[in-house]
Amino acid sequence: MTGVLLGTHLPRGVTRWQDAAMAEPASDADLLAQAGRRAEAAFGEIVHRHGRPLYAVAYRWLESPADAEEIVQDAFLLLWRKRARVVLVGDSALPWLIVTVKHLAANRRRARMRREQHERRARLEPRFADLDDERGAVADLLRRAFAALPPLDAEIARLCLLEDVTYAEAAARLGLTEGAVRNRLSRARTRLRRSIDEQGTEDAP
Repeated sequence: MTGVLLGTHLPRGVTRWQDAAMAEPASDADLLAQAGRRAEAAFGEIVHRHGRPLYAVAYRWLESPADAEEIVQDAFLLLWRKRARVVLVGDSALPWLIVTVKHLAANRRRARMRREQHERRARLEPRFADLDDERGAVADLLRRAFAALPPLDAEIARLCLLEDVTYAEAAARLGLTEGAVRNRLSRARTRLRRSIDEQGTEDAP
């Protein structure tokens, strides 16, 4: 499924659900039951109905617009993947979505707290103090390159590149999806290479 956006925006190429045969608006259960080419348009109607209240719930938990939007998108993606077997309360997907958003947001908040604790410890404990001069110069180059990354991207890069943690393990620790870890790590690698190259050029005699 194409990316889900908040508010009145629907998946790319998807129009609002319309069915002239229905006198009343279709229930969420009816929309999730649609198949084939009608499925994405029907799901887009669910996004339109529930995107804003879900964003409000996520924001109350995380107090970050970017994190709240990402959590809501992850919740809709989970609903899309599980739509054939999800059990709704009545005919509305909203209760299921709210529970999912709260669960994802709680994971993200715990991961944020663990990351902040790790960053505090890292500031108090020199990580490269025992290296010789040559290795210390390389370590300093890496430290500066990592410091230039956004905190979450730096933590993903540290886990996956320095500690050799798998995507799945990093996602579980940080309260992200594996897809988010892959995308952020790809961007982090590009920025690290660019930063190291630029620093190497500046330090060259």
